[in-house]
Amino acid sequence: MLKRTKKIISITIILYFFLITCHTFVSIKDGQGILSAGGNISVSIFFEMQAGGGNGSEIVDLTMMAVLSVIGSGLFIYIKNNNMFDSVQQRLRYKRFLMKSVITTFLAATGLSIFTNLYEMSLINWFYFPFTYKMNDPFLRSHRPSNFTNNDFVEILLFIILGAVGWGIFAIFIFSIGLFVRKNAFYIIVGPIIGLVLILLPILGNIHSLIWRVFSYSWFVYTLIAPGQYTFISEAPPIKPGLSFIIAAMIYLAAAVLLISIWYKKQRKEA
Repeated sequence: MLKRTKKIISITIILYFFLITCHTFVSIKDGQGILSAGGNISVSIFFEMQAGGGNGSEIVDLTMMAVLSVIGSGLFIYIKNNNMFDSVQQRLRYKRFLMKSVITTFLAATGLSIFTNLYEMSLINWFYFPFTYKMNDPFLRSHRPSNFTNNDFVEILLFIILGAVGWGIFAIFIFSIGLFVRKNAFYIIVGPIIGLVLILLPILGNIHSLIWRVFSYSWFVYTLIAPGQYTFISEAPPIKPGLSFIIAAMIYLAAAVLLISIWYKKQRKEA
């Protein structure tokens, strides 16, 4: 089983980076001759590629929601669903199982997110235009929906770090839902389904209402996984990206803790 699991993970990673490579080259091709030379062209291409950006791809976004949420948690969901600890003695170790699952899930999603961004930057740097960092970049001032700073280097660094942490939290949230999913095959699509629902939910309200924008923006999935990289139908973000990220992280973590606690108590009761 372990050998087959490693093979599946390897194939998944290869296909994932093939998609990322294609997306990067398509974005480079689309950006040639369009982006203003007055800003940092490479930085512009990088941010245009991200979730919610001008060259963002829904297929890439949904694929990342599937891969990053499963890559660290899939084995633990498989163990849970295949009754690999049936005895009472083993059931009493659920707390340790959950702790290891959460840590592995977070680290895998965070690490893959960081590596993905660095890989995208490397392709842009090698095949399009070298990264050079500026202060007061016109692109960051006028094109990004919300930014932490107008310093190119610091902006990219904050985006990569916070985005990676956000993906880790999102993966934990999906894992907490997966504890209640009995079919291994279905768990693979839980991330994209939940992510798509969370993306579409804000349009159910009056998106032009400041109250609704603040409320929905607080748990909007892109607030967590792509801080500063989105708008609501061209409406300016109602909360600063740093604060909105913290609020979203707390909401998703609270939801995950609640679901994990409910599942844990259920298992202890049945034991």
